[in-house]
Amino acid sequence: MAKVHPVISTLSRVFDMPSEFIGDEMRLRAVASWDNLTAVELQVHLEHELGTTLDDHLIEHIESVGQLRAFYDERLAELSRIEAPADASSIAPPLPAAPFPANGGSGQGGARDTRHARDGGAPPDISDVVAGETGISEVDPEHGRLAYRGYPIEELIGRVTFEEVVHLLIRGWLPDRAELAAFRERLAAARGLPPMVATNLVLNSNSSTSSVLRTAVPALGVAAEAHADPAAHIDLRERLVARIPTIFATQQAARSGRRLPDPAPELSHAENILYMLGLERDPERVGLVDLCLILQAEHGCNASAFAARVAAATGADTFAAITVALATFTGPLHGGAAGRVIDLARGDDDPDTAAAYLRGRADQASAARAVPAAEEDPRVRPLREAARGFRGSTGGDHVLTVLDAVRTAAHPSKGPRPYLTVDCYAAAIYHLLGMDSDLFVPMFAAARVAGWLAHVEEQRARQGRIHPRLRYAGPRNLRHFPDRN
Repeated sequence: MAKVHPVISTLSRVFDMPSEFIGDEMRLRAVASWDNLTAVELQVHLEHELGTTLDDHLIEHIESVGQLRAFYDERLAELSRIEAPADASSIAPPLPAAPFPANGGSGQGGARDTRHARDGGAPPDISDVVAGETGISEVDPEHGRLAYRGYPIEELIGRVTFEEVVHLLIRGWLPDRAELAAFRERLAAARGLPPMVATNLVLNSNSSTSSVLRTAVPALGVAAEAHADPAAHIDLRERLVARIPTIFATQQAARSGRRLPDPAPELSHAENILYMLGLERDPERVGLVDLCLILQAEHGCNASAFAARVAAATGADTFAAITVALATFTGPLHGGAAGRVIDLARGDDDPDTAAAYLRGRADQASAARAVPAAEEDPRVRPLREAARGFRGSTGGDHVLTVLDAVRTAAHPSKGPRPYLTVDCYAAAIYHLLGMDSDLFVPMFAAARVAGWLAHVEEQRARQGRIHPRLRYAGPRNLRHFPDRN
């Protein structure tokens, strides 16, 4: 069976049209279902296929399917910098069937995945393959449940603080009063950065916050090895939880010309973050930050947690494992997506445009999955209600209106579709509190580092390597003819 070009398979999904009906001469805007939402959704799918962000106005300048195919091939060549032989497809034998379907069985989902692998579409999705066991969290998207070490998230919201959740995740149990007081003291004592790390942050303050996070964490490892960390006597996990906020607050202060923050040991973790960022910190605002941190602290073996576990399984140290998690987390299909949605919501008068963008992102995450989320993530409702009850920055009502439109589009009444992610409402809250969008990913990381650390320790305790295999799908039997001239 001939391979279907990725652009054709993408248009087939977006237009809900058989691929054989889509030819190079087809005019995109002549399709009956074409509108501005379709253009946004098409661009999101193309970004996913290419693995890179495209110009927001790309589709406006492309008229036909042939032009879109030519653009795709040119961009793919630029990204890979490898020109495939002209006859690569003809000399490659038919691909064998996938060794197992994505849902672990032989039902409809598995057949669909094998077809995509053969026609040039997406490879089999391994998101539902069970790779091990965990005692950290239980994520049940089909029934809308989440638990941290056996505690349903509903049992924790409004009853514990972020510090208690961190203790639960990295130590294994909720602390009693004395344990919590001691834990808070250690976190407060660990907030300050080694001078060499703070200096590096100032020198690189104009870099992106994500890049700074990815470099500052290994810099903490360098300081520890150089015996230049005044808090070296404190547990490494507690130092990392305490210092992630200080890292991005220091960069923000240096970038804006403000005095570098001096963490306040008497403040809670959430209040100290607002204090270091120079934002208002009344009880309502502190409570909102604490709620976001709790709800984003852990969510199973997603991409960033899995990356941390892979690194830990090789024997890499904790600084390296958390750096890998951060690098994975900042991707536009993981923690980095919410900032884009909020930027769209803040600057676009039409809520449906942002709705289409996130619908495309959600479709990518759920494509080829056997069981889409049947119930809403239990973390979304409390964040949505908290955001609705708070009136912060100008334009906040519009942002929430857009998110409600996104939520409606993401799960219409007809058929199961992915719901809005929790990160979007957390980002909305941070926006209402006065944070710029480049702080969303660092704030998410400040929460999730607790879960990452728990996964790193659990993987080490099991002492098992994570070594998946890939099924080769490239050309075979190529011949090399040296240039004799």
